[in-house]
Amino acid sequence: MLPNRGAKPKRKSPVALPTGTVTFLFTDIEGSTQRWENDSDAMRVAVAHHDALMRKAIESHRGYVFKTVGDAFCAVFSRADDALAAALAAQHSLDTEDFADIKGLRVRMGLHAGEADVRDGDYFGPAVNRVARLMSIGHGGQVLISGAVEHALHDALPSGATLVDLGLRRLKDLTQPEQVWQLMMTGLPSEFPPLNSLDARANNLPVQLTNLLGRERDLEEVKALIGSHRLLTLSGAGGIGKTRLALQAGADLIDRYPDGVWFADLAPISDPELVTSVVAKVVGMAQTERRRVDEAIPQWLKRKHLLLILDNCEHVIQAAAELAAAVLGAAPLVRIVATSRQALGIGGEVVHRLPSLALPETLTELSAETASAYGAIALFVDRAAASDTRFVLSDDNAAIVAEICRRLDGIPLAIELAAARLSVLSIANLAQRLNERFKILTEGSRTALPRQKTLGALIEWSYGLLNPQEQTLFNRIAIFAGGFSLDAATAVCAGESLDESDILNLLSSLTDKSLVVADTGGQEERYRLLESTRAFALEKLSVAGESERMARRHGEYFRDRAQAADMRYGMGSTAVWLVSMELELDNYRAALAWALDQCNDVLLGGTLVGALGDFWFYGGLNAEGQRWVQAAFGALGEQAPDDVAAGLWFTLFILSDGRRAHEAAQRAFELYERVGDQRGMITALHSLGVSLYQLGRLEASEKALRRSLALAGEVGDRRGSAHSTNALGYVLGQRGDVDGARRCYEEALAAHVKSGDDGGRAVALRNLAELEFAQGKVAEAVLLGSEGLAIELRGKNLLHQTWCYANLAAYHVALNQLKDARSNAHQALLLAQKLQREFQIAVGIQHLALIAALSGDIPRAARLLGYADNWYREEGGERELTERWGYIRLMERLRARLEKGELAALLIEGSKLNEEKAVEEALEV
Repeated sequence: MLPNRGAKPKRKSPVALPTGTVTFLFTDIEGSTQRWENDSDAMRVAVAHHDALMRKAIESHRGYVFKTVGDAFCAVFSRADDALAAALAAQHSLDTEDFADIKGLRVRMGLHAGEADVRDGDYFGPAVNRVARLMSIGHGGQVLISGAVEHALHDALPSGATLVDLGLRRLKDLTQPEQVWQLMMTGLPSEFPPLNSLDARANNLPVQLTNLLGRERDLEEVKALIGSHRLLTLSGAGGIGKTRLALQAGADLIDRYPDGVWFADLAPISDPELVTSVVAKVVGMAQTERRRVDEAIPQWLKRKHLLLILDNCEHVIQAAAELAAAVLGAAPLVRIVATSRQALGIGGEVVHRLPSLALPETLTELSAETASAYGAIALFVDRAAASDTRFVLSDDNAAIVAEICRRLDGIPLAIELAAARLSVLSIANLAQRLNERFKILTEGSRTALPRQKTLGALIEWSYGLLNPQEQTLFNRIAIFAGGFSLDAATAVCAGESLDESDILNLLSSLTDKSLVVADTGGQEERYRLLESTRAFALEKLSVAGESERMARRHGEYFRDRAQAADMRYGMGSTAVWLVSMELELDNYRAALAWALDQCNDVLLGGTLVGALGDFWFYGGLNAEGQRWVQAAFGALGEQAPDDVAAGLWFTLFILSDGRRAHEAAQRAFELYERVGDQRGMITALHSLGVSLYQLGRLEASEKALRRSLALAGEVGDRRGSAHSTNALGYVLGQRGDVDGARRCYEEALAAHVKSGDDGGRAVALRNLAELEFAQGKVAEAVLLGSEGLAIELRGKNLLHQTWCYANLAAYHVALNQLKDARSNAHQALLLAQKLQREFQIAVGIQHLALIAALSGDIPRAARLLGYADNWYREEGGERELTERWGYIRLMERLRARLEKGELAALLIEGSKLNEEKAVEEALEV
């Protein structure tokens, strides 16, 4: 419900219009549209009765109904306790009435307190928008209260009423999460479904530090265009607000897209080849060595119903356009919003050029109330008040503010930069300085000033007001892509006129001046430059002659950071490790592009690629990782130092399957051995053992693993020892040494628990479950497997989750629990498909083939087995214990139901299925 659309005329209220800090109560009927369609006559009567009850409850508690929109009420109160009492009274009245004619009537309510602008008997501003969004996440019969109202109540609750803390929730305004409370009262419903907040919807929409102001009409137009067109490009000058508007539209429309709203920021990348990798990561598609990412994304999205936002496309326009065209051609339920300074230029595109914020046509006799209705002025006032809490728009300064906004062409970024200066300049002085600057710029002709030039001039002016140290830091932080931490800024930018101790104060000053955006809401503070200001800063960095030096320091810092992270991997929570790595993905890409693509330091680039091996894999960036490996090998050629080459080969092992993985592990070990890198040798021997095991070469696998263990014992590498012990358990179990395998798994489990390695602990539990299953202890296997899965689900290792689900599917088959088996097998196959891991896809298909056979669908079971058989045959892999058990049982079933020739024909038919068709048929089981 939006409070400024379709409003009915207001009735005269028996109380005065509240001002200052007030409490809003917003309500609407849940599911009213469907009720109107089912029986409009009965609904008309019910709504009239509802309106009377609502108005009585509100006005009898000193409330003022300032707007009704359809069946929604917008009311305001001077006191929070009056608003609470009105909400309770209304819910009690509604609960006792008989609305059986329309199959019940339930009303959701939201209460929020704050200051708002009052114009012509209506309320405007962030507080009004916030309460509307708070109400919208609730359910019929539920009363939700913001943290501001809870604080204002001071525990002054009516008898029998309590507040239940529902935690921090993200509302659709995208700003900081709101502490939400649920009002509970004796005699009223208390159990409701989960809140419809952003955190309950699939999305990666970033938190915004400020509210969207002055774009209400544009927002409605954009949402309408998204609803009627599959590709919408928001175009306009830099700083005009394209990104913020696209994000807000996505948030508002998120309920329309079951598979989510996904935001892909292309600004930090300079290489068009990385566009597909960025988008694949955003939509949750893992990359595989066997399939080009640009070809895989459209197929991955084929059955998805989602909204994809491609932000800042202009510098990679061709790649963005090609990907958008491919997605639109393959995925009919996907909608795309692109932001760009130019159109993508493909079929089906609709371009919406975003205008500047609204400005008054005349400045004469402009009052504060009239001025605040214009978007540009509303934005200036909001940002000015944030910069100087004493600032208030008045009749005396309204014309000056309007003139400032007119000088800045209503460009949001320019307005924000100017408003930030009120911390040190008076409003009159600010206007005078801007007037002088733009007279010089336009040489007397206002029409000669394009909007882009306006923004550039404003940034130049803001830059000129910085002291030399602030200018130097501003230039240098442009080297970061995507964002950066205080530690990174200190390490990279300090020196040569900047002391380390000054960096924090300088960053704070740049943030206060709106030249740097600071996000301090997470565990670690993050800073970033907006696209327009970063481009400006990069030019200044080049003019200062520091581009090369800063790029090198940036590359060296992130090389060292990646190497340190590589050493930490496996020594604690993998999920936490991955989150810290993902924060710097754009910086790793920028460093690699500088080092390898631009050939500035190929040795640094090769070292960085090798250090990121585990990250490429666990971050779902297989194809991108392989691209960087090949780029490094190509740039280094035969001159690659052995230690760097070893890291690259080991990374290639991590990102590969089958024989290719074995060959890469072998090369990595030989090179680590040559340079005497014992840690590398331990890891490579473990990897070699795993690859040999997967190829069915058990004796060679055991030899490699025991050598790895011996070396780990010599140097005290507990992590390497735990992983190799775990892997040795595979081999012993496969060879029938159950007691030996059990000892390995239990020893590895204890080591992983001691080190805090949750990923290793989950793997050991999974292996113990497999062992119990092989011994016929199926119930124990289910318990251990479920414990391992629970750990994996707390992290992001989708591959390990796939194995857990696949194994549990087999265990439930053994218990004749086909419903649970089917559910787990489906989840395993869907994850394997998401990861594009052919081995796991074949395993999942075989499990579903067995379930199909046990369910009586014999021909389908045979075809699916034919597909899985063909994969094992072509890749030279061996079925592991659980898969071998399932294969034997499946073949017994098929042979009992099919003639030999019929079975052979169906197996051949299945072997000819492509992956997509095989997965589709398996998921029908």
